[in-house]
Amino acid sequence: MARYTGPKWRKSRRYGADLWGNPKSMRRAYPPGPRSLRRRKISDRGQQLIEKQKVRFAYGLMEKQFRKVYERAVRRTGVTGDNMMQMLEERLDNVVYRLGFATTRPQARQLVTHGLIAVEGKKLDVASARVRLGQEISFAPRGQRSEYHAVLKEQIGSRDVPGWLEIDREQLKGRMLQQAGPGDWEPHFVPSAVVEYYNSR
Repeated sequence: MARYTGPKWRKSRRYGADLWGNPKSMRRAYPPGPRSLRRRKISDRGQQLIEKQKVRFAYGLMEKQFRKVYERAVRRTGVTGDNMMQMLEERLDNVVYRLGFATTRPQARQLVTHGLIAVEGKKLDVASARVRLGQEISFAPRGQRSEYHAVLKEQIGSRDVPGWLEIDREQLKGRMLQQAGPGDWEPHFVPSAVVEYYNSR
């Protein structure tokens, strides 16, 4: 299955959560489609699927990629659901988003894949690359010359950054101080339901 490129707000309404970092996507609090389908009762298995899809779409992963993240999370010690979310939070595109360098994850992915982001001073254009503790995230030379870089400097002051990251708003550089934990990802994600979904297959 290819990465979803259809109407994003439709997915937010379908799963009842803002998946794209834009609250306007939830202006309509009911799912799309005929009204008769909106009231259909959802089974436990169906709800688990919904929770899995919410996380997968929000982080922009294909099913095969997402399954691999889950399998790696299972092999780690600790709570599988938290491990999975932690690994998703450590993706380069997500860290760029969390630092406020982009307003949405899709925009952060675009910054990375277009070669505008650097890790430890070296351009890295792999959105799924894992950011490790202490690594510096900044703009590559090409990114520093872009008009977007100048605009971001004016806007970055109004953007919140989570406590597991630190940012130099003047230099537009950031780094990961510690790993993300429960409470650092969106509250509408239910990692335990994702684990149950894969365990019951």
